Amino acid sequence: MIARYRKSLFLLLVLPFMLSACGMFRSDNGPPPNGSGNLVFTVAWTGNRGDAQAPHTVRLNLYDSQKLLQEVTLRRSDSPSSAWTSQMEAGIYRLHVAVYASEDATGMPIAAGDITLQIVPDTPLRLNIVTEGTPVSLAILPNVVNLTPGQILPLSVLGVDFQGRYLLLPATASVQWSVDDASVLNVGSDGVARALAPGNVTVTARVDSLGMQASIPVGVQTVTREWTILVFMNAANNLEPDSIDDMNEMEQLGSTADVNIVVQWKRIAGYDSSNGDWRTTRRYYVTKDNDTATVNSNLLVDMGSGVDMGSSTTLREFLQWGVRSFPARKYMLVIWNHGAGWRAYRDRLNILARGVSYDDNTGNNIRIWELPLALSVAGVNKWNVVAFDASLMQMLEVAYEIRNLADYIVGSEESPPAAGYPYHRILAPVVANPAISARDLAAQIVTQTINYFNPDSTDNITQSALDTAQLDNLAQKVDVLAQVLLSVAPGNGVAIAAARDNAQAYAEYTYKDLWDYTEQLRARLPASQALTDAINGVQSALSQTVIAEAHSNRRVNRSHGLSIYVPRPSEFETRYNLLAFSRVTHWDEWLQAQPN
Repeated sequence: MIARYRKSLFLLLVLPFMLSACGMFRSDNGPPPNGSGNLVFTVAWTGNRGDAQAPHTVRLNLYDSQKLLQEVTLRRSDSPSSAWTSQMEAGIYRLHVAVYASEDATGMPIAAGDITLQIVPDTPLRLNIVTEGTPVSLAILPNVVNLTPGQILPLSVLGVDFQGRYLLLPATASVQWSVDDASVLNVGSDGVARALAPGNVTVTARVDSLGMQASIPVGVQTVTREWTILVFMNAANNLEPDSIDDMNEMEQLGSTADVNIVVQWKRIAGYDSSNGDWRTTRRYYVTKDNDTATVNSNLLVDMGSGVDMGSSTTLREFLQWGVRSFPARKYMLVIWNHGAGWRAYRDRLNILARGVSYDDNTGNNIRIWELPLALSVAGVNKWNVVAFDASLMQMLEVAYEIRNLADYIVGSEESPPAAGYPYHRILAPVVANPAISARDLAAQIVTQTINYFNPDSTDNITQSALDTAQLDNLAQKVDVLAQVLLSVAPGNGVAIAAARDNAQAYAEYTYKDLWDYTEQLRARLPASQALTDAINGVQSALSQTVIAEAHSNRRVNRSHGLSIYVPRPSEFETRYNLLAFSRVTHWDEWLQAQPN
């Protein structure tokens, strides 16, 4: 920082770039503009050259994001000014300037700070700095700013003298930033602008000690990319450490010119103290880096501690913002949390905090019948892929509830390891090939997940992808089966109970693999044409619905990709009747009438 300065010397304002676990500025969510331009930096030497306290050298460090591109030292000579010219590709840069009294640029600098530069094609940027004088106004650099949502950019403030030359602000000067529409652009106290949504705003910098202010227009314009991937990551629970790992996995790939990766992430106290140990809800635009322990993506906004990630309204607001700010030709949604299938509350012993997006801070969770409203967002006719990075969600009742709002649904019949999806694997196919179809991406998530977790060394990995266009037909076939079972149940109570109890089950034992359940019924009930046709109809429809399936080779080896609720009649939960699947089939009647 600055050690001292002469009475009339104006110094560069230091802009801090430690952005609370989001690193230096990044503008790499799109290709840089084509062409190149020039930077012409001129420093006017003031004060007596013979005065040992006067400026004698200026060291310039030019950065592109976090990479040092050039280091130049300008030395005072007999001429009143020194200049440096550099040809650069068009884009955003950071120029760190340090002014020294020594002739070899050593010791404590008189002044030091950063200026953000915007280089445009075929246009020289002239930065004329004079080290002494009286400002008559302020200037914000860059003075023309156009961003896309997800970008962050630190802004610089300089004084301007009566000849239009830039003056360096005193180190003691305090800049207050404001913006007229914080929903479009967020500007922090450090002058870092974060683009949130499309629109046009005015950014104002005020220096009360000088009695001056300056304003610039900032435009935020969207770019339609091939894919936008929205991750609703509710780590307000004991999965918080895994959320850190998953964010770092996403950063191994990062957003590209064709793929947006956007996360709404909530953390909680008590499980992980790394990465600043913040305990609020934040929105990030994921950028690529090689640090596997620290999250360095673009922090767009900290929403504070009052956000309920167990609310379907919160999910819907995130999706509305995400679609508006990051339009794409195809969309993927990931719901990240604990899961409990269709069930809406904690397990019977009240031990595990389970639910769809269960928030330990609020005690709330999203119920399955609330998902259709949450996923109904302007700009999205259907989500191309909806993936549940959560336990027990790949069941017919859940899929049927959102069948009209998604093309493909990916998830697990079982409770997977806490680590959840290996994001550096499951997103690699779409980052490498943005033209990938939604069907192929859904299938790749299944393949990449099972390949990451060795199927021979674990006993609880299941993963499948569903084609929702087939779900109405599957529901009809299950309805036929329910009616047949109602007719054959009398006198076959032992066989029906054995089929239910021996079917492939999961961490929630009332959830049975649908295919295996029908096989158990086939093996144990007396053969009849009606029963055979009903079972074959379900299995045929199931084969068309499940487009990809994989499982580990031990306890869940009879999984086929889709589970269904089959409790004992005495365990039947009446809230099941709130589900769309229950309303259109006789399955709830069967569950309550079956032999105990």
